[in-house]
Amino acid sequence: MSLRARISKSLRNRYRLVILNDENFEERFSIKLTKPFVFTVVAGGSLLLVIATTFIIAFTPLREYIPGYSSTELKRLAIQNARLADSLQQQLAYTDQYLKTIRAVINGEIELNRDSVNIRQLTEENKKKIDLSIGKHDSLLRYEIEQEEMYNLQPISREQFIAALLLFRPVKGSVIQAFDSENKRYHIEIATGNGEAVKSVLDGTVIFSEFNPTWNHIVIIQHANDLISVYRNLAFPLKRKGQTVQTGEVISFVESSKDADSRPIFAFELWQKGQPINPQLFINF
Repeated sequence: MSLRARISKSLRNRYRLVILNDENFEERFSIKLTKPFVFTVVAGGSLLLVIATTFIIAFTPLREYIPGYSSTELKRLAIQNARLADSLQQQLAYTDQYLKTIRAVINGEIELNRDSVNIRQLTEENKKKIDLSIGKHDSLLRYEIEQEEMYNLQPISREQFIAALLLFRPVKGSVIQAFDSENKRYHIEIATGNGEAVKSVLDGTVIFSEFNPTWNHIVIIQHANDLISVYRNLAFPLKRKGQTVQTGEVISFVESSKDADSRPIFAFELWQKGQPINPQLFINF
């Protein structure tokens, strides 16, 4: 008999699986089996076992107990930390750019934009061409606007708003160099005593505290409503970048004068929304 015939006969052979009671040999269960049937049952059971295991690993929390799989909480924290790191990176880039702009303004590297039209440049001939007379329609329109705005609350100006903040005097001394926007001198210079304490004019956060070859140490404080105060010629800052300060809190001391016959000079600036402000309009020095 050939090998093929023997294999075919073996596959066709039938077997019986019988379960008997051991005490009285009573037949409890029996089933007829063949090799192909047994193979099919084993293969099907194995396939179902693989599918069930895959489902448990993929869609149930039991996968966390399998070595090599991280927990759901750990993944959630990793995603949250990644988002937080990205947000902090963007904020850091924004802050660095902001400080670079402030540093450039302090060093005079950036000129402030002025109005494109300068009234002083108008010639006498151009002035004569301007018709400033009020026509009939203009008078009626002006009257209607005045009636509408008679009972309206007018918004306060920037100067009125800053004056209402009650800024604290940064140092004791006398102003020897006034604010001059036309010559791009946006700070005032104050002659004061040696070691005079420098105080914050308002509550805020230190955004800049570094040494400058021209002005020794410089401290910049960010206040509410886009108000910035700049303190120059300091001996050593008591506050670092990122620290908060209170109104009237000492942040440093004025650098002593190298000349015994001259008084130390302290320079101070005020800025709001990128525009310089005359400190003498709001602080009584």
